[in-house]
Amino acid sequence: MEPPDELDELDERVVVVDLLLPQPTTSAHIAIAAMAVSRTRGVLRNFGFLLRAAPGSEQPTSILAMMTRGAALRERRLQCGLSQTELAARAGVSRQLVAAVEAGRNTPAVDAALRLACALTTTVEELFSAPAPRVVAALGGRLRDRAAVRLGRVGDQVVAGELADHGIAGAAWAKPDAVSQQGRLRLFPGANPAGTVIAGCDPAFGVAERLLEGLGPRSLLAISAPTDSALDALQRGRVHAAVVHGLTHALPAPPVPVKRWHIARWRVGVAVARGVPGRSLEAVLSGEVPVAQREPAAASQQAFERARLATGTHTPSAGPTAAGHLEAARLAALLDGAGVTNEAAARAFGLRFLPLEDHLVELWAAERWRDHPGMNALAELLSTTAFTERVGHYGGYDLTHCGELVETQ
Repeated sequence: MEPPDELDELDERVVVVDLLLPQPTTSAHIAIAAMAVSRTRGVLRNFGFLLRAAPGSEQPTSILAMMTRGAALRERRLQCGLSQTELAARAGVSRQLVAAVEAGRNTPAVDAALRLACALTTTVEELFSAPAPRVVAALGGRLRDRAAVRLGRVGDQVVAGELADHGIAGAAWAKPDAVSQQGRLRLFPGANPAGTVIAGCDPAFGVAERLLEGLGPRSLLAISAPTDSALDALQRGRVHAAVVHGLTHALPAPPVPVKRWHIARWRVGVAVARGVPGRSLEAVLSGEVPVAQREPAAASQQAFERARLATGTHTPSAGPTAAGHLEAARLAALLDGAGVTNEAAARAFGLRFLPLEDHLVELWAAERWRDHPGMNALAELLSTTAFTERVGHYGGYDLTHCGELVETQ
């Protein structure tokens, strides 16, 4: 991605630069190489960076560059009790250079950077690396402190989505890019923000995320969210696309102009542990078993409430609120109770399933991203057997016409 021309008007931007560097590569090598890239491109002033190095000799090394304003150099100079003139004399550079670097108008040559670091008894990377980037929560609000998150890029933003179950469920141990700390992020080594971000509650997009892993701007971050929350994130421009589901003729109105793809048809309802008696919704709820429900914005929860009210069934026993279909089914199994979910998730955990409604599932991408390489990659993947056979293995999905564009009037 080429750096934008208007960087002087911004506090932070993200740029990815691929370099060929010898292995092993030290942080000092990266600092020097990054400054060389800055000088070559002539746009970035001072920036920090995060290393993504592939194993082996002379493999591409990606630098996630975050623009700063020379604050680290100024702060270190003041800590040492030096004026700009005194620092320039110690480092053998001009005072004008020191002033320009601190103001973010210049990046020193490699030899000048090394001399400045030596004069301040510190390292190049300490002077010219940026603090952890500020990001926005993809679903709004604030990230929980110490939350494990995945990162993605949406336009000029870096967005974050929290991992389910605090990032400790199954393969999620290996997934976090960063951890939230007092409103900022501490990125882990090898952090690799995804190029495409979608929100929704279809577990199938975890399969898509895995199949597109490691493809740079074509990689995918799928954030679990109920339909209404996913559409809100789409409207705010914090995701490229939203996964929506609902009754065929009762899908919500798109909040922005969208391009639509058909994904599947499925049934939503209640997953029930094998030991829970009853073959109907009324019988299960009368048994006073814990029921893992969804947020009110979730289409499956709304279907559950419609069915409950239609049958005159009382409000179920208090149970945990699940973040998605898979979590609701897992909680039902663990608590020997029930959960509001879809058929595929119930089958995945070996639970009985009480269907309540047939739903249509679609992927809606904002029109502004119609030519985004990641959206194109995802659209191409949806109709492949690599995707449909993996998803179909779990059952509960009618994948006829998966990946086909939906014509709108």
